[in-house]
Amino acid sequence: MKNRAISGLLTLLLVSGLCSQWGCASNTRVPEYSSASAATPVVSAHVKAVEHEGLKVTLDPFSDKARCETYFKLNAPAAGIVILHLRVENQSAETTWLVRKSQLHLVVAGSASALVEANTKQDTGAGEALAITGAALAGLATTPLFLALGGSQIKHATTVQRNFTEKELRDRTLSPGQSEEGFIYYQLAKKNSSFSGTLLFGASSTQNQQSNILQIPIEYEVQ
Repeated sequence: MKNRAISGLLTLLLVSGLCSQWGCASNTRVPEYSSASAATPVVSAHVKAVEHEGLKVTLDPFSDKARCETYFKLNAPAAGIVILHLRVENQSAETTWLVRKSQLHLVVAGSASALVEANTKQDTGAGEALAITGAALAGLATTPLFLALGGSQIKHATTVQRNFTEKELRDRTLSPGQSEEGFIYYQLAKKNSSFSGTLLFGASSTQNQQSNILQIPIEYEVQ
C-alpha cells in the first residue's frame, strides 16, 4: 500500500514538474553524470567525504535546481525529492565490503530520531526521510493520468523515470581498490526545503560480517 501511494504521489509530482517546466517537450535526452568525468567539477562546502576502516564515502547533495534539471529533467527540490550523489571507495588492503541501499538512512536534524539499529526498522523513524527508488516511478505509463496524456508527454515522463532508475546506486560487493558511484533518493514532506541532517551509510565485511557505519553530515541548501 505504501509503495502504491508513493508511486501515485511521484506520478503527480513528475507530471506537474515536467509540464510546468518544459511544456512536455519532446527533447528527452538526459546527460550521464559521474563525479570523475563531470564537465565542471563541483567545488562546494556541501560536498562531504568520510572514511572509516578503509571505506571512503563522498556525498554530493544535488540541491541546485539547475543541476537537477540538467541531469534528471526534473526540478527535484520543488517536488520534495532529495537527490544525493555518492561515491564509495574501498581503500582498504584486505577487507571486502558489501554495500546495500537498505543500509542507508537519511535522518533530518531537529527531530528526536534514534540512530541506532536504523536498518532493522520496518517504518521510518521520527526525523528519518522516506527512501524512494527509481523503480517507484515504473507505473507512470499505465496510470489513468498518463493514459490521458499525448504520446510525446508519456515518452518524456518515462524517459525521466528510466533515467532515475539507471543512475541509482546499486548494491555491490567492493573488493580492495574498487569503487562505485550513483544516486540515492528521498521524499520529504515539505517542498523546496533546505535542511541539515546525517546520512547513515552502512556496509558489511564479507569476511566476518562486521558492520561499518559512517555518519556523513549533510547541508542541503536549495538553490
